[in-house]
Amino acid sequence: MSKNKHNFIIRITPGQKPYIMLSLPKGFQIDLEDEKGKYYIYEDIREHQPLTYAFFDEVTNYMKKITKPLRFSAHAADVLQEQKPSVRISKHAVNDMINVWIFKKYELVMNYK
Repeated sequence: MSKNKHNFIIRITPGQKPYIMLSLPKGFQIDLEDEKGKYYIYEDIREHQPLTYAFFDEVTNYMKKITKPLRFSAHAADVLQEQKPSVRISKHAVNDMINVWIFKKYELVMNYK
């Protein structure tokens, strides 16, 4: 009936800090067919997988409490331009990143509030 994928990945690489990637589609694919042929629609995932959505929502809210959006500034045409990747980061990770070679080489400025 559905081809939805749910990603709750916790990756730990030897010698590096662990990270978590959370991904859950907002829609639930429903395959349909009528006289015109096959097609699909999306319905709200909360109606089809309420426990999965509740778990995802709880984990996401917790992660938002202990992390902040990654924000840093990079030089662009003689001005610092703020970069806003869709990544959340802990204060400890911010401190680690400030000291990595790429921040020093390109004179990046961390904007952690």
